[in-house]
Amino acid sequence: MAQVTVYLPEDVLAVARKRAKHQRKSLSAWVSARIRESTSTEWPESLVDLLHHGTGDIVEPNDPPPRDLNLFP
Repeated sequence: MAQVTVYLPEDVLAVARKRAKHQRKSLSAWVSARIRESTSTEWPESLVDLLHHGTGDIVEPNDPPPRDLNLFP
């Protein structure tokens, strides 16, 4: 496997480390997965998990539903 050096701002690195830890992955594995997802032509793993298992980070907004505009009386 190839090695790559990436320079990141400290705040970006902190977020990446936090998300990798949350997913119980090494930082290297987490970054590799993000690159793979962004260069893939397939569905992202997070969306597949949501659709197949009902798990994921998508949260329903607490916006009220649109009012009935009665455009076609």
